[in-house]
Parts: sequence; C-alpha cells; structure tokens
Amino acid sequence: MPDGSGGQAWSETPAPRFVPGSEVAGFTIEGTIASGSFGTVYRARRSGRPYAIKLVRIYPRGDREAAALRLMRHPNVVAFHGYGFWPEDDPCFLVLALELVEGRTLDVWVEQENPSALELVMRVLLPFALTLADVHASGVVHRDIKEANIVMREADGQPVLVDFGAAGLKEGAVRLTLRLPPGTPEYRSPEALRFAKQWEGEPYPFAPGDDLWAMGVVIYILLTRELPFGDRSDPGLTRAILEKTPPAPHELNPRVPLALSELCMGMLEKDPENRYPDAKALAEDLVDLCTQADSTWRPPLFPGNGHEKHTAPAAPPEPRRRLPGRWWVAAGLALGAALLLCVPGDTPRTALPPSPTMPGGNSGRKVEAPATTAEVTRGAAPDKAPIPAPVAAATNSEEPTMMKKSKTVRTLIAAGCVASTGCVSTPKPRPMPSPAECPPGAQAAHKRLGIHPGNVLGVCLNSMMGCLGVMPVRDGQPFRAAMEIQEARVPASTMFDGNLYLGTARIYGRFIQATLPTGETLPVCLEVMVVGEHERGTWAEAGSTATEGRVQGSISLQVVERFK
Repeated sequence: MPDGSGGQAWSETPAPRFVPGSEVAGFTIEGTIASGSFGTVYRARRSGRPYAIKLVRIYPRGDREAAALRLMRHPNVVAFHGYGFWPEDDPCFLVLALELVEGRTLDVWVEQENPSALELVMRVLLPFALTLADVHASGVVHRDIKEANIVMREADGQPVLVDFGAAGLKEGAVRLTLRLPPGTPEYRSPEALRFAKQWEGEPYPFAPGDDLWAMGVVIYILLTRELPFGDRSDPGLTRAILEKTPPAPHELNPRVPLALSELCMGMLEKDPENRYPDAKALAEDLVDLCTQADSTWRPPLFPGNGHEKHTAPAAPPEPRRRLPGRWWVAAGLALGAALLLCVPGDTPRTALPPSPTMPGGNSGRKVEAPATTAEVTRGAAPDKAPIPAPVAAATNSEEPTMMKKSKTVRTLIAAGCVASTGCVSTPKPRPMPSPAECPPGAQAAHKRLGIHPGNVLGVCLNSMMGCLGVMPVRDGQPFRAAMEIQEARVPASTMFDGNLYLGTARIYGRFIQATLPTGETLPVCLEVMVVGEHERGTWAEAGSTATEGRVQGSISLQVVERFK
C-alpha cells in the first residue's frame, strides 16, 4: 500500500525475536540494536568477536540490501562480512553479517557534543560528503540519508553510513517499487514528490541528487535543531517541500556562519539544476569554507549545555585500511590538507585498532568469514594509475595565502592525485589474456536470462563456505562461481564456470558458461570487475604473491559484449 507521500509503505512480517543467548547462523545473540520494516538488527558475537547481524526476509528487498552492501568497500560505510541463512533446514531469512559500529547516532552526538561550525564541517560534513561520493561512484544510492543512519564511530570519531535497507542500485537491478522508492517522508526530494503527483505507471528514476537533498535536510537540522519543512504528522509536509522556502539557518541560529547557512540553503533549492551536481562538488566547497573560516566559526553552535569552552578540532585519526577506493585516498589527502590549513599547530595522529573479523571456518549454509584482519586489508596499488593533472600556480601575487592553498586542495581533489595510484609509480603489469570474442550464443543466452551489457551479478567463488572468506588463486586457474541470490531471470544456485588470472595488483577473470539449477548449460560472457571503478578485475587481497593471489570469496561479474 502507498504511504501518505506516494511511496510504498512496507509492512513485511517482522523477523522472530531472539533473546540473548540464542544461536543464529553461528552467532550468539547478545541483544537488539534496532528493528524496523526492513529487518531487525542484533548485537551478536562469534568466536569472541562482536558483530551486528541483520535478519531480513528472503525477498527482493532483502536481496537488494545484500547486493548494495556487497558493492561498498569503504572505511566510513558499515562493513559487510557476508551473509548466511536462517533457519538452516528451511531458510526464510537472510542473516547479514555486519561490522558492529560502536558510537552515537549523529543526532545524539550533535546534541551532546554541541560542536562549533568548524568542528561540524571538519568532523562530520566533509568526511561524510567524501563518503557519499564513493557510495554513488559504486553505483549505489542510499535513499534514506538521515541523522539516525549516520553513526559517529567511537573508535576514531568518523561518521559511518549504516542501514542500506532502502538502497537502490543504478545499474543492472530490477525496480522493486513504482511510484516512489522507500525512504523517510521528511527527507524526500521535491523531484521525487513531483514524480509521485504526476505518476503514470513508470518507476521513479532515483538518483544521487536524492541523497544530496536529504543531506541538505540533515545539515539544516544540525544547524537549527528544526526540520526545514515540518514532520510527517503535518498534512502540509508535501506541499512545503514542493513550494515553501524555510528560514535560512543563520536567521534561526545567529551562531551559524553566513557562508555555511548559504551552502545549506543552496542544497535545498527546489530545482535540482540549482543544487550541487554531486557529492564531490559539495566536498570541494566545504574545503573552501573551512580554509576561509574566521573566529566566528569557533564558538559552539548552541549556547549552554556545558560546551561553551571550545578547543580547535583535532585532525581525524588515520582511516582504517579496510578496502580503500582510489577516490577515498584522494579525499583523505584533501581532508588532511584542509586540516593543515584550518587548524594551527601540530596535531598528533593516532593509530586505530584493527577492525574485527570473523575467525575460523564454517560449513553448510551458515556464515563463514576471513581468518585474520590482514585478509581484509588492501595494500597494493592498482595496475593502471591515472596521471594527475598538474597543480596550477597562482598568478595573482596579492591573492591571500589561504585562498591559494584552498585552490591547491581543490585541484588535488579534482586531479585524483593519490598515494596509491597517480602520485607513485606502480610495478609493470603482467601480460593479460588477449582480447577475445564472447562464446557463440552468449548474447541470446543473456537475453533469455534478462541480463544486458553493463549489468552486474554478485557471485560466490565457494558456495560451500557461504559467500565469504579469502581464497588463493593461481594464474589461469579454473573457478566455479555460484549465484546465491536471484538477479533478473538468473535463478539462485546458477553456477558460472571460467578462469581467474593474476595481475600486478588486481585479479582478473572471464566466465563463459552458466549451469542452471535444472542442469541446462548456456554460454555467457562475464568479466570480473569492481562496480563503480570502470576497470576490469577486482583488488588482490593482502598476502598475494607473484605466484599466488588472494581474492575475496564474494565478487562481481559484469555482462560484456566481448572480452577486452
């Protein structure tokens, strides 16, 4: 049934309630973290290590959440360790194994910490904008950005994006809702609501701009402690989002710097053409604001509550090297440069403890995970490195030094100059298999299976161990990959046969045959890739050598028209 704003109101049967001590897919339940229409999240433990596990029904929406999480490998996105099934004898729930992010939700954090405008930008808004840029580059739109889904991680003070239950995939995914995707009414964009009012039966073409609008709502709330357009109990909420302009944050809270207030209002423009084109552009302007911040940015945003004495924000600790993407490393350089400009004096950097992993093995359909932290750490550079654009020197000698530095930071961001790629030389790549045509009949088989060039299928390299673990690979080794979750008309349990090849820092693969659960075989043309990177192959895990690579058991295969 539709909700009050034209979206789909999801009311799935909730997952069973487990009491502490219950065993679920190899995990021991310790308590409930949250429960909602998309599933229940529990604090759990396995082999002495803490996890968050989420139970969602084996249903297209649950499958989509697992697929979105599989694509995201980022230090500021809740880590996905894999999934299992429950109950084991007759599964009806997916058990998603997630990083347990210890910390406070953003609304609680900002209420208790009462940060200054400068702290808010440097500790929350800038790193979160950079994170959102990576999420979108991976082909995922979160679609439920709000304070409750951003956790300020206690270990390092970084904002972590959680709860991908409403996430959408931009490519290769069947639309599950028509009039509007799921989400929270107060954070819906005007274009989404206009689409609902004029709906003619087509699915809503969601986009990263929906997340950016929601982030604008979040910023407004952080600066004013008020919703810009009212809440869902107000029958005029939809009209307000479509037609009304809220008071600017600095009008409601004089402690908000004018430039930050204007940035927020720019994010809430009704016409998407007048808003930021992407999260990267937003991050660039946040860096600019920071470098020009004066003393008015340093008092706490709200008077009272014991935080009047303010200290300059410390540089964030080193990000955990879980699975960094190239853009995140570039963002780290920009963030570090901005901190050098905004915070006087030397600021110590602290090392982080290793993130938890699941040691040990498992069998059947329960979740199994890597044995060591090193197995989920990427330490190698990609095979091909983009050449960074040169940083232009300032020509106006009277231009303020801070502005010159700001422009340098923005150029670094735009150039993508990163330590692991464009800023350092990389080893010479290994020779790769020659380009080849797809097997005869592959295109017809793709059409029958409902998949098209560019579509992505998530597969497991060892279905007997779940969809987890780090596996050894020899150059040219034959491999069989299994579909655990149905995509398009490719049924679960479909097997794909192909070969994996070792690159300098990536592992490549070509899969040419599908075996359906009925036993029928079909020719296919699938290549291993990382969604959002637009490059062949997946990252080689730490511990890979010249003769034996290591690869995550969960990989993505892209449908191609020929092997390049």
